[in-house]
Amino acid sequence: MKTGLLFVDELRGFYKSKVMIFLWIGLPIIALLFRFISVSSSGQNIPFALISALVVSSIGGTLASVMLAVFIINEKNRHVYDLFLIRPLKRRDIILAKFFSVYTCVAIASFIAVLAGMITDYVTVGALSSAVLSNAGQSLVTSLSMIAVACAAGVLIGVASPTVLVGAILVIYGGNQISVIPLLPTLLGIQEATVFTIGLAVAVAVGLLSAAVALFERKQF
Repeated sequence: MKTGLLFVDELRGFYKSKVMIFLWIGLPIIALLFRFISVSSSGQNIPFALISALVVSSIGGTLASVMLAVFIINEKNRHVYDLFLIRPLKRRDIILAKFFSVYTCVAIASFIAVLAGMITDYVTVGALSSAVLSNAGQSLVTSLSMIAVACAAGVLIGVASPTVLVGAILVIYGGNQISVIPLLPTLLGIQEATVFTIGLAVAVAVGLLSAAVALFERKQF
């Protein structure tokens, strides 16, 4: 059984969950509410595409991280991996399949939210300028980068944490802070911030996943 087969199997389980339904349907609605609230309070017509990307990266990343951590912890406690590991299967494949399946689901939510944002902007503002489209693209890249780091942190916390409560606390108070790292190039005003954002996200996510795989390899099941 290869990573691809595990990925498909995990994906089937995650996309049917209520959490993913909320991400795909609820996040664009929440982003829309944020936009109208911000307009009414500040009087500025902030592009919905930007708001939707920020909402997805914050709420979606947190939910994805918590879900990954909780799933892994519950499967450890129910000794699910005892059955997996008697097969000719690398432990690394289990970790990567969970990461990519959840990341794919949340990435779809990001695309849906940003697309809904662009449609709303087009209906309310009119033709979208190249600057608006560029900002939407940058926002989507930032959102996907933060989600990748959040998912990787969730996997590591799930492997390391003994209980669901400890895992949830670590995700909320640790994983969220780590997921902000890809924002640093933008906050520091670095030129070509998008490139550095992607590079940071890949480096941090790979580091966290490598630590999770190394720890999972040493676990006794």
